[in-house]
Amino acid sequence: MNKLLSMELKRAAKSPVLWLGALAVIVVNVYGILLNGYGFKIYTSTFLLENSALICIILAVLIPLYLGRDFENRTINNKISAGYTRKDIYIVELIVSSICAIVLFIADIASVFINSKIANLEFSDKITLTEFTFHAAIAFICIITVSTLYTMIVMIFHKQLICLGITVILTLALLTLGGKSVSSLNQERTWTDPVTYETVENPLRINGFSRTVNNIHVLISPFAQAESHSFILTASESSKKDNSLIFKDFPYHVEFCLVNILEILLFYNIGIRIFRKQDLK
Repeated sequence: MNKLLSMELKRAAKSPVLWLGALAVIVVNVYGILLNGYGFKIYTSTFLLENSALICIILAVLIPLYLGRDFENRTINNKISAGYTRKDIYIVELIVSSICAIVLFIADIASVFINSKIANLEFSDKITLTEFTFHAAIAFICIITVSTLYTMIVMIFHKQLICLGITVILTLALLTLGGKSVSSLNQERTWTDPVTYETVENPLRINGFSRTVNNIHVLISPFAQAESHSFILTASESSKKDNSLIFKDFPYHVEFCLVNILEILLFYNIGIRIFRKQDLK
């Protein structure tokens, strides 16, 4: 399996979509930090984990095009003829997809730090580097969950264009729904009326059953979590409690990690079970 993994990693390294995706993330950070102007003080943390949704979209294009090529060219049959089991093939493709996600994730964070250094930005006025490291680890597991889902889809449906359509439409739809939930959950309790300048209750803030439903949505959807990553970095202690169903007193959303790990195992088991039974002729 090591030989197959090495071969697939070399093939992935030649993918133009991977490097164009990494370039896109870097360009977004360059523009945001070095070329854009703001009417308030910015920090390095202002831009950290801002591109999680963009990385999901890039992976939605990259993984179907990369993995689907094996099925389009019947290369997958050659691997089976060479003595590799379907489990070996699936695990290798899963590892390669995850590594592609890691490359994009690192490109995002590294470019933020490099550009912030050029712009002489302070790190943050709200979090420490250690706290960011914990948040980044949680975000990392989320991105790996997304890549695992895309791998499952391709290994089940095979065809490049079909898989590309499924992943792109699914991603855009779930990011949109996730963004709405995250926005609703992060509304302040009060706001200043623009006419009277009085502080009144925010009509956009949700409570009760509606808040619980949206919290469940963010908990189980890695796409909603991707939309929440930038909010998490600056969330207050009370906001964290309001937006958590479990571990309310813990400073980090470890519940996201636990659910994501379960989802990774679920997607893997569904994918490998179906892939093993499929006729690839």
